[in-house]
Amino acid sequence: MIIYDISNKFKEVEEWDKENSFYWIILHAEELYNLELLLDEECIVECMDFSQSAQIHYYNDYIFMVLNVLDLNKKDVISKELNIFLSHNFIITVYKDRIAVLEEIIQDVKANKNCFSLKKKGRPEVVLYYILDRLIIRNYNIMSVVEEMADKAEIDILKSPRSNQIDTLVFLRRQTYKIRKILNPLRYIGDALIANENGIIDDEYIEYFKNINNKISKLMKVIETLVQDLAMVREAYEAEISNKTNDLMKVFTVVTTIFLPLELLTAIFSMGFNYMPFKDHPYSFFGILALMLAIAFGMLLYFKKHKMF
Repeated sequence: MIIYDISNKFKEVEEWDKENSFYWIILHAEELYNLELLLDEECIVECMDFSQSAQIHYYNDYIFMVLNVLDLNKKDVISKELNIFLSHNFIITVYKDRIAVLEEIIQDVKANKNCFSLKKKGRPEVVLYYILDRLIIRNYNIMSVVEEMADKAEIDILKSPRSNQIDTLVFLRRQTYKIRKILNPLRYIGDALIANENGIIDDEYIEYFKNINNKISKLMKVIETLVQDLAMVREAYEAEISNKTNDLMKVFTVVTTIFLPLELLTAIFSMGFNYMPFKDHPYSFFGILALMLAIAFGMLLYFKKHKMF
């Protein structure tokens, strides 16, 4: 467990007194029972279950939130859970797996960059704003990676569509739907924070969360755009495969049409009649062969002229 005194330039302290200052407490889920006198048992139990969707609950003395942070395991999108308790005098962030966003905020505070409002207005609400803002940026970056994969798949399809590309499209579609399922509840978090039912958030800082709500709306629009783009890539793939199939069938049709008169001539001159024109002529074989070649060449020219292949 790490305790930062927000009012004292985020100085790391060993003990905290919520009546005299503002604090940010970062702890692992297993350390949560150290604060069981401060938090409801129901919330502690929920914090131990790291398989929940984003949600928000209001209590008399604090707001409890469950947030999902996107990450990548190779190319597979995964979700890490972050639990947050926001009170008038403190904010507690509870994690199970490493959350890079929290570390980045602390590093920026120490380096005095990208956190001027946070240091100027050292309040738990502002810390929450920065966490949500960084989470949105993090989630957007993960979505950008998936979007790049979709763009690459589209370029490959337009260059040379192959049957194995459908597996890539199915994978990307599943990843996109997973992202949408994970982040969709986030839009209700923004609305609920603006509503501020228990008055934990000072009215001065409600404007911060209106900004967060706008960013969440933009994030959800990006998700929907990504879903639509993947649908268009799928349509492009199917169109290219259909065009290749049509071209192949056209070639088969041309070949079949050329061989049809040749087969007819072969069938006629293979009949076993006693009398047949040119049957006993010494050059009949070469004449028929020349006729077949002339027919085939003539039909090829005809099909070429009419752009049938």
